[in-house]
Amino acid sequence: MPILPPVSHPSILALGYSEAAMVLRSGQPNNITAVIAIRGHGEYVVDCPGTVQKLVLEFDDVEVLASADPSRAYESWAREKWAKEIGRPQSPPSVADAAAIIEFARRISSSRGTVLCHCQAGVSRSTAAALVCLATWTGPGHEQYCVEHLRSGRPCAMPHRGLVGFADELLGRGGRLVSALSIARRD
Repeated sequence: MPILPPVSHPSILALGYSEAAMVLRSGQPNNITAVIAIRGHGEYVVDCPGTVQKLVLEFDDVEVLASADPSRAYESWAREKWAKEIGRPQSPPSVADAAAIIEFARRISSSRGTVLCHCQAGVSRSTAAALVCLATWTGPGHEQYCVEHLRSGRPCAMPHRGLVGFADELLGRGGRLVSALSIARRD
């Protein structure tokens, strides 16, 4: 049975870099009107036609520092230190990144086309951005719908928990967006 949207919203597509580039270069009528491109250190973003609205964010697919849990905080610190030592510094997403996605989603909410979210693999960061867009468009109380809708289009989706957590706070969801992710993972 198809999942019915609580409200009308733009179509959304989460892909990896190569998939996104193929979609944009295919010449097929894909109706991409906006792109959220996320790149980390040494990663690329797709080229878009000039008519496409674009948000480019720069952060890596690494955990947000969990200061409430000392062992996880130490693991994050050690991983970050090691990455710097080998010349590949990594930056986790920030509250500002979540705020930028929310603001962009609000700005393009009346778009009649498809919003393309992409990162390197199309599994964590881009799916988190897509989930944040859906949550912004649908409003409170539709968190489970957002996760199910995202996973129906991208079954491999494992949205970046830190980015989703920041958006949950900014949107005033009281943990319901993060909880919807956890519930969906058990199914």
